Amino acid sequence: MILLLFLIIIILLCFLFILRVLLMERKVLRKLAYLDKMTGVFNRNGLDRFWAKYSGKGTLAALFLDLDHFKDINDTFGHQAGDLLLREVGLYLQQFNQQNKQVFRIGGDEFVIMMVNANLEEAESLAARVLDKLSKPFVIQGRKVSIAGSIGISLSVKGKAKRSELLKEADMAMYQAKRLGKGSYSVYNEDKHSYYNEAELMYGQKRSANL
Repeated sequence: MILLLFLIIIILLCFLFILRVLLMERKVLRKLAYLDKMTGVFNRNGLDRFWAKYSGKGTLAALFLDLDHFKDINDTFGHQAGDLLLREVGLYLQQFNQQNKQVFRIGGDEFVIMMVNANLEEAESLAARVLDKLSKPFVIQGRKVSIAGSIGISLSVKGKAKRSELLKEADMAMYQAKRLGKGSYSVYNEDKHSYYNEAELMYGQKRSANL
C-alpha cells in the first residue's frame, strides 16, 4: 500500500513537471511569434498585438525609421554584412522596448517605434537620439560601415488614433525627411497636412528649421 502511494506521488510529480515544461515552452513559442528573429525587436505580429491592446486613450506617437542607402551596404559588402548590420541596429533599438515604447521591424530596413502618452518634444528627442547613434559607424566583419537613417513622426490627435492613418502619416513624413538629406527627421502636421519642425543631424550636431 505504501509502495503504491509512493508510485502515485512519483507519477503525479512527473506529470506536474512535464506540464510545467510544456507551459514554459508554449510561453516561449508565443513570445517568439511576436519577435523578429533577425533584430530581436517585435515583428508585424507584435504590432498587431500592440494595436489590439491599445485602449484608444492617451496620445500616440509613431516614429517611422528607414535606414538610408541600406541597399548599398548589401551590394558592396554582401547580404551577410547587411544582416549583421540589421542585427546591430536591432540590438541598439531593443533598449527602447519599455513601458511606454515598443519597437517593431515591419520590413527589410524599416522600423516603427510606438510611444504611448508622448508629446512632440519627447518624440523628437527620441528621433534625434536614434539618428545620432546611426550617424556613427558600425563595426561589421572587422570593417567600419557607415549608415544613416530617416525618421518620420506622426502624433495622434486628441487621443484618437487610427492605425492606418498614423502609420501612413509617419511614412509620408519619413519620405519628407529623406528629401532633406540623410540623418533627418520630419513631423507630420495633421492640421495643415504638411510638415513642420524638421531637424537634421550631421556629425552629431542638431539643426532645426521650420517649413
